[in-house]
Amino acid sequence: MRSLVFYLIFFLAAIFSALLSKAFAKDTLRFIETTGRAVIENDETIDTSRRRALEDALYLAALHGGATINGFSAVNTDTSIQENLVIQPASQILDYTIISEDKSDTHFVIKIRSAVGDLKEKGCESKGLKSLSFYKPAIEIDPSVPYWAHSLADELTNSVVASIKLASNINFTNYSDVLLDRNQLTTINDDYDYISLTSGRERTQYGDYALVSSISITERERLQGFTTYNSLIIKFNTEVYEGSSYSLSFSKTKSIEALFNSSGPWRTINLLLKSNRRNIVEPLLAAAKEHASDITDNLVCKKINSVITVKNGKIEVPLGKRHGIKLSSLAVTKGEQTPFNILRVEKVLENKSVLIPLNNTLESSKLDGKSIQFLGSI
Repeated sequence: MRSLVFYLIFFLAAIFSALLSKAFAKDTLRFIETTGRAVIENDETIDTSRRRALEDALYLAALHGGATINGFSAVNTDTSIQENLVIQPASQILDYTIISEDKSDTHFVIKIRSAVGDLKEKGCESKGLKSLSFYKPAIEIDPSVPYWAHSLADELTNSVVASIKLASNINFTNYSDVLLDRNQLTTINDDYDYISLTSGRERTQYGDYALVSSISITERERLQGFTTYNSLIIKFNTEVYEGSSYSLSFSKTKSIEALFNSSGPWRTINLLLKSNRRNIVEPLLAAAKEHASDITDNLVCKKINSVITVKNGKIEVPLGKRHGIKLSSLAVTKGEQTPFNILRVEKVLENKSVLIPLNNTLESSKLDGKSIQFLGSI
């Protein structure tokens, strides 16, 4: 009978755990308030009771994030069977703050607010706004290609630009007539540079991205049987750099081949295989749009990182609305007493945000110079 009751409890607990895990499957981080209690045995054990009450509150918070339940049977010395349940938290507490503490004659009670969840990478769950500057593309055209292919590079470039402009999460700036000289921009001091002081230099701001695309068009000839085939080989290569430092963030390449002519001893076959310009250009423009889509998808999925500066006791980062930061957005840094310090955006401007920590006892000065990562929409 005891065994039947045990397995019934185990079955119900397993169902509850599964439902709880499913209910919170989409949540990577949640805030939970729990209360822990501990008995005060005497005045000398108050500190111990306080610690136990805090541990109780933290354990309850971890269980709220889901639990794994295991069962096993043990045979006692008198050959009776004892059933056991082991319940373990399935999530971790990332950070917490104490809301209140109460002490009575018999108990110590602590109420806490915890950030519980998992910060592991789970792909691109939320696509954030990114600011992108498009610089002058590099174009190489083989002299042997047909004359009409010389204007093809401009069409492909315009197709890439138009596709990126249409992306809803891209704040686009067109510098297509400006050559990006990364070495010059990283070494020249604008305060003493003549061009910077007179006409100004087009720079990519901190937190933004700079894009340089290159397109090469060459001709390939191959002989198959008695027929010679002539094709255009178009190669797209796009490099995206991080603003202000101009260090490479990522690159994307794409290559496509388009048959435009064939020649052989059979005139009818030659006419059937011959392509007009429109039939050649349309798939190339489609390929350019696909390449642009790959770039924007990669860009908007990039994590938003920065460095904290503390000014007059305020925690600030040089990122704001133009970088996808929103009011009440969450961010994390490495913690000392806890795995992470959780912070929330209290104020957001165009290029700056002010944050406050979950743990109100955390000294803001300890965060100065720390790396911080913003989380997606939660």
